[in-house]
Amino acid sequence: MSSAPSYKPQSGGDIASRSNPEYQPKAGTKQSPRRDFLAAGAVLGAAALALGLPRRAQAAAADFDHLVPLKPPPSVTEGASVSPPPLAALVLNKAAYGPRPGDVAAFNALGANDPARLAAWVDNQLNPGVGDPAVDNRLAALLASAEASDQTAFDTINKTAEQLWTEHARDGDWQTTNRPVWQMERLTLLRATHSQWQLREVVYDFWFNHFNVYGREFPTRGMMPEYDRQLRAHLFGNFGDMLRANARTASMLYYLDNYANTWPNPNENYAREVLELHTLGAIENYFGAVDPGTVGNNVHGQRAGYTEIDVFEFAKALTGWAVSDGFDSSPDNGAFIFRANRHYNFSDGPIEVMDMTINSPGNGENDVTDILDYLAGHYGTARYVAWKLCTRLVGDNPPETIVSSTADEFYARRFDSDQLKEVYRHVLLSSEFQSTWGEKIRRPVETVVRALRATDADLSMRIDHSLSNSIFGRLDDTSHYPFGYEPPTGFPDSREMWQGAGPLVMSWRTVTYLLKQTQENIVGGGPYLNLAEQTNAMIPLAANRTPQNIVAQWMDRSLGYALEVNVTNLIEQFITGIASIGATQSLDDYTDTSNTSNSSTYQRIIRGVVGLVLMAPDAMRR
Repeated sequence: MSSAPSYKPQSGGDIASRSNPEYQPKAGTKQSPRRDFLAAGAVLGAAALALGLPRRAQAAAADFDHLVPLKPPPSVTEGASVSPPPLAALVLNKAAYGPRPGDVAAFNALGANDPARLAAWVDNQLNPGVGDPAVDNRLAALLASAEASDQTAFDTINKTAEQLWTEHARDGDWQTTNRPVWQMERLTLLRATHSQWQLREVVYDFWFNHFNVYGREFPTRGMMPEYDRQLRAHLFGNFGDMLRANARTASMLYYLDNYANTWPNPNENYAREVLELHTLGAIENYFGAVDPGTVGNNVHGQRAGYTEIDVFEFAKALTGWAVSDGFDSSPDNGAFIFRANRHYNFSDGPIEVMDMTINSPGNGENDVTDILDYLAGHYGTARYVAWKLCTRLVGDNPPETIVSSTADEFYARRFDSDQLKEVYRHVLLSSEFQSTWGEKIRRPVETVVRALRATDADLSMRIDHSLSNSIFGRLDDTSHYPFGYEPPTGFPDSREMWQGAGPLVMSWRTVTYLLKQTQENIVGGGPYLNLAEQTNAMIPLAANRTPQNIVAQWMDRSLGYALEVNVTNLIEQFITGIASIGATQSLDDYTDTSNTSNSSTYQRIIRGVVGLVLMAPDAMRR
């Protein structure tokens, strides 16, 4: 069986920003003549990840508060698929952020056999309700809190685009302009941890990286709630609708410099990335600096790909697409605006992008929408998006069978309002999805969220909150900070980028930090995360609290499956080595398992066990 290419998309060509000297942003804004570093940026980003730890780089030891010092896990180096776990565990670890207590049993109760269970789970996840109680209730509790900081913890997320622009993006105060992105960082983690609509959060992460913007620059830091809303509105809809909506956002128009794309000095950055990253991709469909007439057609009779000439022609069409930011006597409200006086005037002939020829000066902003519609309906786009989606949901080297069939599904449904929903269904119900396991490893945010879900931590992430701030500071050190990736490729989604010591050690440190919190910030959960008490609830009889049972219960609860025997034995030895007992003897005979206080020996042993289960190399697979 042939496989999809193992190489990953790279930014093609030299991207020289052609800033219009006549057009400069208003005072106080940050201009990004960007992406000169696009080709180099992906390489530099990869090198930074591969080299390992940023800032707190020398902290190599795990910080369990335990009697026995522990070392961080070894790198995850196995590259091939391994035998998959039970289907419930596979689904909850690949199409969700990991099981919460009870999720495996709930999945298995959905039908009489695995196909029926999977179909029912997928159908439920593809039709999320209007509300999301676990998330909504936490937000409501914060709004009702007596603490003023809680009441304003998410005060920007429902503001209109104009409010975000005028009250935050344009505000000169550092905290005011950054508050929307800080809130969205925390809300995104809260949703991933607590939402019942887990597939929605997984595909949201996929599409955000597909249409990546950098959250720490103007205007995105002030506009992130609006950018989030635009993506979420189309997650289960039509790709063309998503593409057109994204093209009009202030965040994308500034991020890739199209706000400064004016005739006769066009800027090619956004045009290139629409072709290279958002639609056709540069793997199969980029032909470089050749005569477009030599490219030929694909099986659907469409031009097989794009060339450098197509990039420049598309940039011409995009001239005048901008943000209403006070320039050229426009209102300063952050809305999309088409500047007809800055648009290509057809004095040098028609616009020709692949199969599209536009020669009507009166077409205006539709020059772009017509091309976007064409690109969204191109089979090359179907192939590229299918490959990326299968890489996310199936494995780093998805079989050509699933890539091809998914591309065909994407293309056949290109005019459907529920196109993406049915494409997800196709992938998730495929034999390739169900039989592939272990090609991917968890990225740091996924590791942290899985730990929060597995331990049932009732944590409400928010700003002006010390624990939340500390978690995000630690995530920054993993190189996987939400909305924190500057190149437009989005965070890498391949095993080799995340299996090095740096991301793994800092993820380990973040998880162990979470497991031993003593502050009263676990909403409704007491003064600390009481893992010993949770263990006793799983094993009510003290006589049954053996190392073997404790490890088995936490594997089942955290992962939904048992790790390999040698790994299981090592974690059991962690317990038995402390008290010199056998794996089948009750731990209660040697330490009081009814003492679940924060500093008890039992509590500290259980923290160690849970950390080892969550961060075992085998447990990092998905």
